[in-house]
Amino acid sequence: MKFPDMVHALKPNPKSHIQENWRILDFFSHHPESLHMFTFLFADIGIPQDCRHMDGSGVHTYTLIDKAGKAHYVKFHWKPTCGVKNLLEDEAITVGGANHSHATQDLYDSIAAGNYPEWKVFIQVMDPTDEDRFDFDLLDVTKTWQEDILPLQLVGRMVLSKNIGNFFAENEQLAFCPSIIVPGIYYSDDKLLQTRIFSYSDTQRHRLGPNYLQLPANAPKCVHHNNHHEGFMNFMHRDEEMNYFPSRFDPAHHAEKYPIPTAICSGKRDKCIIEKENNFKQPGERYRFFAADRQERFVKRWIEALSDPRVTYEIRSIWISYWSQADKSLGQKLASRLSVRPSY
Repeated sequence: MKFPDMVHALKPNPKSHIQENWRILDFFSHHPESLHMFTFLFADIGIPQDCRHMDGSGVHTYTLIDKAGKAHYVKFHWKPTCGVKNLLEDEAITVGGANHSHATQDLYDSIAAGNYPEWKVFIQVMDPTDEDRFDFDLLDVTKTWQEDILPLQLVGRMVLSKNIGNFFAENEQLAFCPSIIVPGIYYSDDKLLQTRIFSYSDTQRHRLGPNYLQLPANAPKCVHHNNHHEGFMNFMHRDEEMNYFPSRFDPAHHAEKYPIPTAICSGKRDKCIIEKENNFKQPGERYRFFAADRQERFVKRWIEALSDPRVTYEIRSIWISYWSQADKSLGQKLASRLSVRPSY
């Protein structure tokens, strides 16, 4: 089971009968950086009501570059104008039992009715020279940037105003990739982003074929083009074009040059963990932000997950230790109900 699949498999649904929960708890017990994610997954927002009522996030830290070449770190956020709504366990069973594609149906029906789903687009911006001011690594995807320090800035909106005509051609063959960016936006040294820059393109070539960028759903709409074609699944008739570059017979049209970061790197290359992990502060803060009834539901979901007879005493102790470091009272509640002595 791949890492993202493992994350989504462990959902707070008491009647889901997921057989892999104990394996997932074992896996993540080696990764305390996962705690922050679980304060979302096991909280009341673990099951969105539908797509229209769900936040969006760029997850990674990118870079914004102005015309002078000055670079700033940036995070992207999408906030639904109709608000965030979620389902509790019993509601999810009812809704999902009636229609397993309820979120897709809701999205399609809303657009067809002219009730166009809309998200406001916000950014958080930070000068890279201020990175050391924080007690965690700003490029760590398991952390969020505090909005009271780095406030959200409204920059635009995204509106879905048209339904697709052919689901397979226009949806199933979409090929998103973080390496495809526009002028003014660049990458950062975010370690996970760096790997996805390469892996996503390879995944699309495997899934859709080497010429996946020729598919209408993925082809660029601008005047610029390249001479990358031929090979498997080349369905374009391009006899008059060259399949190499550069060429005086068919000069490719390039976008104008724009600044990119020119930081000078020096020092030893090494493979190591993030220095400023600080894995317990943000999960604890988020848990304490919950109302009392929400805290109780969070605790109950963890009790249920850790009560699986295949979850060993050692694994339970590790999780209780983690949650105790995030919030002492949370660890005590879990320990008392599971009859495990917390080791903190």
